[in-house]
Amino acid sequence: MDPKLLILTALLLLAFSAPRAAVTEAQVFDWWDAGIITPEQAQEFLDLLEEGNTEEACLLAEVYAQERCEESSLSYLRSQGYILSKIRLDSAGHVESHREELRVEFYRYTLRLGTQELLSYRNASSEAHFGDISTRELHSHIPLDTLWGTALLYPFGNFHLAALLDSSSVTQARAGYAFDRRTSASIAYWHGASTGEHHHFHSAALQTSSSIGKASVWYQAKQDAPLVKIEFRSSASKLPATLGWRTTAYFHGDSVPTHARLSSTILKSRFWGSQTVTATAKELLDSRLEANMRIINPLHSDSVSARAKATLQSGPVWARAGLSATCVELGENCRESDWKPSLQSSFAGHWTAGSSARARYTRGEGFDEPRLEFSLRYQDIPGNYAKVAIVAPDGFATQALELRNEAQFAGDFLALSIAATFRRNVSGSLHPSRGNVTAKLLF
Repeated sequence: MDPKLLILTALLLLAFSAPRAAVTEAQVFDWWDAGIITPEQAQEFLDLLEEGNTEEACLLAEVYAQERCEESSLSYLRSQGYILSKIRLDSAGHVESHREELRVEFYRYTLRLGTQELLSYRNASSEAHFGDISTRELHSHIPLDTLWGTALLYPFGNFHLAALLDSSSVTQARAGYAFDRRTSASIAYWHGASTGEHHHFHSAALQTSSSIGKASVWYQAKQDAPLVKIEFRSSASKLPATLGWRTTAYFHGDSVPTHARLSSTILKSRFWGSQTVTATAKELLDSRLEANMRIINPLHSDSVSARAKATLQSGPVWARAGLSATCVELGENCRESDWKPSLQSSFAGHWTAGSSARARYTRGEGFDEPRLEFSLRYQDIPGNYAKVAIVAPDGFATQALELRNEAQFAGDFLALSIAATFRRNVSGSLHPSRGNVTAKLLF
């Protein structure tokens, strides 16, 4: 038997893997270092997380990393008053990017200062905003550019009317209707001058929300196709398993509406999306089978990139085994595939110890050296944990070594998240590779 195949078989029985993490900077660094996402895709993740747009980052996780998405455990703190600072460092210890924000709440007003400057007023379902207005303030399913101006929303029973006026004379008028607590629809009309151009644009958008997800269509005059975004998901319990599915996709033509703000890879893709199907059998050793297919069709190209991944997990918490297999490109008949055996072990109530192996198999060439990871994680309550992981990228720690540290704490007055990666090659010493610090002081 091939020695590398023997190593992978042994690791399937002996390896431990850390629990599935939320979409955080630490997880993005891990995917980046492992080659699962490209540097450009990693930057898309980091930009969204820096802005606090975890919802859009979740979509990227499902398509790029083909992983289930979990909302950050710090997200519930958004509604409180706070001082926030986010800093990302490069390998030289220099500040690569930073974001600061102060949020103060008084009576029905909320004031944000820093990277976003915004004064908001809310009374029941009525809203008024003045300053840097973007996706959240306009309740847009499709991410938007930041505009400086005033936005108003006023309800009439199940109806609502809303409007935006930007300092550059961009206007939006919107009307919507809520059929019930989970089902609604709205239509918006945009008008203004295109950035850097002298002509005016006119566009209209339809946005719907229901119990199975959201769908939006936005068309701007003289463009060859509308911008479409869909997020659908559902589940059904049928003995002996619970079945679920998720569909995420973007579609657009050669250009998109003027104030749509899409990540760079989505902007360069005519179609971008994924389909996931899951089956969970609690009574059968809590087994879970998940299959994901992602499809990306670049603009001005007839080629389609399709990647498929299947993941199986089963077993008790003290010895939970798993195996994932990824076909790198379906169009090449899976000439290259990634295999990752794992087993996680939780013990003493708070501890999870583990390791995992990931290797690429090329038809006719065999397996590359496996990427080995050994980790230890302590978590006392949800949201508070510390983790350290040792990674051997080429299977031999004597040639290259990575040390990853993560910590997250959420208390009554302070929320702190730290992620740092250190790297050593065969001829050097351990040195920092990248890092991220997020601190939130609550009041």
